[in-house]
Formats: sequence, structure tokens, C-alpha cells
Amino acid sequence: MTGLAAVLVLCTAFAAWSITAEPEEASVLRVAEPLAAGQVIGQGDVAAVAVAASEVATLGLVPVARASEVVGQVAAVPLREGTLLSVDMVGSPAVPRAGFVEVTVALADGRWPMSIQAGQSISLMAASPVAETGVWSAPGTVLAVERVESGGALVGLELPESAAAGLVTAEPASLLMVATAVDTAPATATTEERSGD
Repeated sequence: MTGLAAVLVLCTAFAAWSITAEPEEASVLRVAEPLAAGQVIGQGDVAAVAVAASEVATLGLVPVARASEVVGQVAAVPLREGTLLSVDMVGSPAVPRAGFVEVTVALADGRWPMSIQAGQSISLMAASPVAETGVWSAPGTVLAVERVESGGALVGLELPESAAAGLVTAEPASLLMVATAVDTAPATATTEERSGD
């Protein structure tokens, strides 16, 4: 009887732990389509993804259950596809940020990545007669992309204010934009989608 009682106690304790223990994963929203700052977030612009449950509150992520509070609102910042959506990314646009300026540059075909999208981190460079190395460059973030029918693109950018002045001295025909590999999603999050969510 002693052995049976011990087994019953263990089973009861395990059941109680199972009820009170927090789930290891939680379903939150990620960006399914690139969004420019100020763009209205539609139902198809977000999707579910599984992350560690502990990250939801720590990173301010938006649970799938609160999707209705996000859809119909506007993006506060440019959002790349795959970015985990946090509460501070939704609301009134805050572009440009303090210490940055917003500019639009015209780029010829072959001088910009064809896959560029709002929220993409880039590096803009051009020949400059006043630059010490002969080349001016600055990091930036894509705000919007408008492809021109006659060729090329008009790209809205957020650039550091300290670097933007050099753009005036750059030779327009030499402007080149390259995408940089900066992941805006937290490294600890998983990317496994839940088909049932």
C-alpha cells in the first residue's frame, strides 16, 4: 500500500504542476508583408509564429489573441517581413527619429537591390569629390520604394543627420544602394509557424 500511495501522490503532484506551469511557447504576430511607416496594417499583413513564452512580456510582443487590436492600426516604423511585432511598432509614425533625416533619392536600374522593401537596412554610397576617400557612404533604413515606369526607382530613406550633409556633394549618377544583413527580429525567437493559428 505504501508504494501505491507514493505513486498516487506523485501523479497528483504532476497533475497540479501541469495545470499551474506556464506553456513553454506562445503564439505571437509577425509581419507577413513589408509595411511602410504610416501604412495601415491589414489582416494579411500579419501571421502567427511560435516564440518562447518568456519573451512575450520581455519584448512586448503582440499575442495572436490580440490581433484585432493591431489590424486597422498604422505602422509606427517601417517593418520588414518576418519581424516580430511589438506594441511600440504600432501607432503614430515616428519618422524620422531624433538624430535622423528623411530623404528621397533617385536610383537607376542596376544601382539598387530589386528585392528592396520598406524596413530594409541599407548602405547608400556615391562618388564624392570632397570625401577623403573619394566615396561618400551612409547607413540607412528604407521607408518606401516607388518603381518608376521609365526605369529606376524613387526610394525614401531615413539617414543619420550627421551623414546626410555629404549627400549634397555626391554625384547623383554614381549613387549605389546595397542591402545590409541586419536582422530586426530577436535572435531567441523561433520561426516555426503554427498552421492552426
